[in-house]
Amino acid sequence: MDDLERRLRATNLNLLPILRAVLKDPNLTRAAKTLNITQSGVSNSLRQLRAHFGDELLVREGRGLRLTEKAKQLIEPLEAALSALAQVMAAAEFDPATSTRQFRVATADYVMAMTAPEMAAQMSREAPRVTVQMLTARGRSAGDLRAGDIDMIIAPRQVIDALIYQAPALVRELALEPLGSEPFVCLAREDDDAFAAGLTAEAYLARPHASFHLDLGAHASLEHAYLIEHGATQFNRILTSDFNVLPLIAARSDCLVLAPRSLARLFASSLPLQIGPSPLPVPDLELTMVFETRRKAEPELAWLRDLVKRCVAAPLAS
Repeated sequence: MDDLERRLRATNLNLLPILRAVLKDPNLTRAAKTLNITQSGVSNSLRQLRAHFGDELLVREGRGLRLTEKAKQLIEPLEAALSALAQVMAAAEFDPATSTRQFRVATADYVMAMTAPEMAAQMSREAPRVTVQMLTARGRSAGDLRAGDIDMIIAPRQVIDALIYQAPALVRELALEPLGSEPFVCLAREDDDAFAAGLTAEAYLARPHASFHLDLGAHASLEHAYLIEHGATQFNRILTSDFNVLPLIAARSDCLVLAPRSLARLFASSLPLQIGPSPLPVPDLELTMVFETRRKAEPELAWLRDLVKRCVAAPLAS
């Protein structure tokens, strides 16, 4: 028996997922919920881990817990080890033609409208029994990804950058892959003569608007970020977390709407709308897919990433 075999036999590998959970979120109650075990089970495992490493790993700080330096040093090698172990223990190589796997992707509703029809068509040919559940992205989607509840987030790069700025530890855990970019355009009712004649930025801001706002805690909107950054204000008659509702509002009212170009074109083909350039230089929307770094080598996730890239490419390029 060599040294590696002796060390493996002496190690309780069942402790590793628990170690990962508490390193990602130093809260025993939430770790227990993520792992679907009791809090006392987490506490007992933590006691064994402390004995094994000769370190407290988590120490009390105020009303919460923080990682020790030793615990911080374990994060990257633990992720690498668990990723390698997952590949070793994986079932036969992923075959989309026979798989019945279900994937979960969190994104904006307009991305669903843009990609889901083409995705269904491609899957009918190459993965007839695979399911992709598309969920509306929310403020806690990054937490859902880290907990393994979803497989991927598709969101603007600017929103992801802001999230990472607030939680720098995510840099190590999340992999980002660009999908493409597109500009924002302005939508107005077909018979809006003032819009057709062209609006200055001041005239545009003086009009009523309908705009995207994710949820109570975060706007996740490049439009609102631009307004805040430049100290500008506009009256938002309707705020909604559904991008796809915005063109419907513009077609029935005097509200102006900023929307991604692909969405604007999709709805303008069937609604009484006109499209014009944005009177405000809002940055282009840079769509990015986000997934856990430790899963980057998984064949099934690689297939999903390729599928998403194929389905997003055409609408962004047109």
